[in-house]
Amino acid sequence: MKLLAAGVLAGVTLQAALFATGFAPSLVIAGSCLVLVAAAAGAFVVTRRARGTTGAERRAWLCTAVGLGAWAIGCTLHLIDAVGGVERIPPRPADLFSGIATVLPAVSLIIGPGAPMTWNVRFRMILDGAMVAVALFVPAWPYLLGPASELVGPGGGAMGVAFPVVQIIALSVAIVLLSRSRSRAVTAYTVLAVAYGSLAVCALTYSAVTLYGHTWQLTAVSGFFLAATVVLAGVVRYDMPAIDSPWLAAPTGARAGLPYVPVVVAFVVAAAERLRGDTGDVLTAALFVLFALVLVRQFLALRGNTLLLTEVEQQREQLADQATHDDLTGLSNRKHLHQQAGLSLRTGEPVALLLIDLDHFKQVNDSRGHAAGDAVLVKVAEVLHAAVPAGHTVARLGGDEFAVFLRPAPSIDEARLIAERISAGVALIGARVGASIGVAYETTGRATIGMLLSDADAALYQVKASGKGKVRLSPRTKVGSAGQTVQG
Repeated sequence: MKLLAAGVLAGVTLQAALFATGFAPSLVIAGSCLVLVAAAAGAFVVTRRARGTTGAERRAWLCTAVGLGAWAIGCTLHLIDAVGGVERIPPRPADLFSGIATVLPAVSLIIGPGAPMTWNVRFRMILDGAMVAVALFVPAWPYLLGPASELVGPGGGAMGVAFPVVQIIALSVAIVLLSRSRSRAVTAYTVLAVAYGSLAVCALTYSAVTLYGHTWQLTAVSGFFLAATVVLAGVVRYDMPAIDSPWLAAPTGARAGLPYVPVVVAFVVAAAERLRGDTGDVLTAALFVLFALVLVRQFLALRGNTLLLTEVEQQREQLADQATHDDLTGLSNRKHLHQQAGLSLRTGEPVALLLIDLDHFKQVNDSRGHAAGDAVLVKVAEVLHAAVPAGHTVARLGGDEFAVFLRPAPSIDEARLIAERISAGVALIGARVGASIGVAYETTGRATIGMLLSDADAALYQVKASGKGKVRLSPRTKVGSAGQTVQG
């Protein structure tokens, strides 16, 4: 990382010196030599990196190496022109190799490893790219494309308009990719996107130099190209994602604001041009298109956020349901039973608790397996739902133990009748299982769920001791304000 930063700093420093000296020939030649060395060294190390890989990763590394190699050839041809002081108007043989070098980083991103993206993600990326491209077009038109369109000559017009437009598109792609890259995990794809954008910036700078610097030498911006080449060669220090999609489904973090930076610049430039009175039809049309694209993007973002919030709410409800219900039977669990009982007991209304324990259930698990035991538990849950009126809480406390909380509770006779219906329904399941039930009934408003469970458990213990398969009311159950005791 330090070597990479040093190379970028050296390139920017060199370019500043070139601008300050009016593109001194000695500096131009020295800069060209440095770019050539950096490109050749990068092609060598990336090729070595490709040897230890296979498949899509190998193809991506080799594509990057070819790009650096083409860039080295182009640098050599440009260096020859710089040494000879030749000012050739594009297109030139060197431009072909330079063009290949600026395109192949994007190709590496396409053919490299990674999971395929869905159509909606691709559509959003295309929309973002169009928005950024139009935003970049707005400042480029009055200062670069407009003046270039007024050039005459067979080579000047083509280079002055078509070439910058292509580079604007390239820079737009790089900005969109970087906005969707994983902020916490820099990969080779991230560096390739940075290099792709850097080369586009260098090419746009070269276009401006040809318009305002009166030179066709590509080596006039060799400092910037040195920085971009170092970044491209530095990709070898990072790994490519093996199976994950390299770009997130939606931008996150600070990088999510990258596509909006050109938009802000575009409106600032448009405002400045308006104050100068130079706003033409082309710039006005571009602003309308940009405004429409921003609106569409924001509408899609709002729709996506709405869908995401709906999904989050559904997941929250699902998690809440899982936290309060038994996975196997769908009945309330012990936690939910305590919650419901706590709310009802505060009101002082009469309540009843039925504690149910299955008889001979262990034999089912031991003889027929746990799958058969689970099937019995599901059938018991169905019996409970059928026997207990709606509005009451039916819970599985764990294992083969169930509970029914009646609120407000019917009379003792009705609570006993419900318990007997449950016992009869469980007996009809078969598998030789039955149900022993202890009932706790409370009307005083002074009981807690712990007290009710203790009373019902005491009654259940008496049932188990007396032969199982019966219903018994807790001997300590109190009804009425006088505290009358009812024997089960």
